[in-house]
Amino acid sequence: MIKELTVENLGLIRSATVEFGPGFNTITGESGAGKSLLLNAIGFVFGGRISDPAGPFDDFVRVRTSFGVEMGHPLWLLLEGYGIEPDEWLILQRELGRDGRSVYRIQGQIVPAQAVRRVALHLVEITAQHQSLKVADPDILLSWFDRIGNLEQLAQEVAQAYREWRNAEDTLATIQRNAGNSEEWDRLRALVDEIGGAQIQPHEDESLNEELGRLRQGQRLVEGYQTIDRYLNQDDTGVIPGIAHVMRTLDGLMRMDPQLESSSQMLDQVSVLLSEVQWSLSEWYQNLNLDPAHLEKIEHRADLLARIKRKYGPQLSDVLELYNASAKRLAEVDNISWELNQWTQIVEVRSQEYRQLAQQLSLQRQTLGKSVGSEVEQLLSQMEMLGAVVNFVVSPASPRATGLDMVECQFAANPGQEPRPLAKVASGGELSRVALAMAVVEGRASTATLVLDELDTGLGGISAQRVGQLLSRLGHTRQVVAVSHQPTVAARAKTHIKVFKVVKNAMAESCVTSLDRARRPEEVARMLSGDPDSVALEHARQLLAQEVEGA
Repeated sequence: MIKELTVENLGLIRSATVEFGPGFNTITGESGAGKSLLLNAIGFVFGGRISDPAGPFDDFVRVRTSFGVEMGHPLWLLLEGYGIEPDEWLILQRELGRDGRSVYRIQGQIVPAQAVRRVALHLVEITAQHQSLKVADPDILLSWFDRIGNLEQLAQEVAQAYREWRNAEDTLATIQRNAGNSEEWDRLRALVDEIGGAQIQPHEDESLNEELGRLRQGQRLVEGYQTIDRYLNQDDTGVIPGIAHVMRTLDGLMRMDPQLESSSQMLDQVSVLLSEVQWSLSEWYQNLNLDPAHLEKIEHRADLLARIKRKYGPQLSDVLELYNASAKRLAEVDNISWELNQWTQIVEVRSQEYRQLAQQLSLQRQTLGKSVGSEVEQLLSQMEMLGAVVNFVVSPASPRATGLDMVECQFAANPGQEPRPLAKVASGGELSRVALAMAVVEGRASTATLVLDELDTGLGGISAQRVGQLLSRLGHTRQVVAVSHQPTVAARAKTHIKVFKVVKNAMAESCVTSLDRARRPEEVARMLSGDPDSVALEHARQLLAQEVEGA
């Protein structure tokens, strides 16, 4: 609720401080006194535009408002991001110099314009001078639509489902960035398949080269073995038969002379060593694979290793190191691939959950749109807007936290006219009356201060009384601030503010004062007849008495 408004050098207002009360507050005054200017000052502090706002009294405009806000209001959570702590009072200020530079403050702290605009959504609903936050901002209108249809719970579920869907998409995108591209995966798989398929052993190339060296000397190896074997085993002349002959001869001599025993023992050792040499050479020769097919196989293997070393080496150890690192990376990629698959499915599930909830919400909004327009039209007909058409058109929109819809209020003041966007075709008075009707339909669902201008212009009689009754009734649940031209409307207000013009030092100024009970009859009488004579004053007292009785 607005507690106080201070205006400095705004148009013809040099300096004014206004205290507002709970319920219905009215602003009255003669034409041109500055009533709408005072009302527009509320929108100005939240970033609203006013043509030529700076007055002749200074080089800047300053407007400050103070609001009573409960300590537990969600607004304070929003302001935490700006380092602003909860308090019983919320003070907002805007300064605008002639150079066009604005400075916004909340609780005395400079904040960006976006901050005060976000705050405005919680504090005020302004309909003044062809500007309406509610009908101009699709998201605000959509929130109003959900409130009056008791769809806020479902709307919150849609918003939560949307956040979960987008969070899943963000996670999937992060995994995709970490995974690299498919070309890298294909390259890694080809490398691992090629090197792994070769089943390379450490130092295998060295072993193969040694074996190839032996195999390529096969004929010389065979001839050498045969020569050795012949020297060792040839009858009578071979080393082994010769040693055997010597041993037999030595055995005979040893019987004649035992001193030859040591020589006989050494000869036995030589014979054993020769037998082991013969056995070792025979085994080597038997294992010597000189098959040409085997040689070809070994040469092919050596060529394979040489080719792999040229491609991934230069050394075989480099090849094996690259293989191990690539296999590890590929395992990670395969794990990421699994995660990609999992999160792709999660994104699809989250998307379906969001769309199912959003479609439920959309169906209920479309049903609501067919009925709420009729309610607003009935209220407008009581305010001398017979035949006015109000349609709340629910149309498809791209997926958002608010669902798959956008809501537009379309309006035609007279039968036969094609309804068009309300904010573009309605006059100031029409816009305010539609806003009032929407606020009445909304009932207790909102606590924001309702600010209305040009509401009762052109009304009279029963219609003006009905508007006064609606404003008074609405004031039981929320604060309303409205410029009034009708005495029957102004008399319904709990707080009455008068704007009047004076001339000081040959310069016109707009002044503001709050009227107490003693001074209100005179202003209401002026509104009745233009001249507060005794008859008008008596009528004014009767109107004010009716308000007191009906309060």
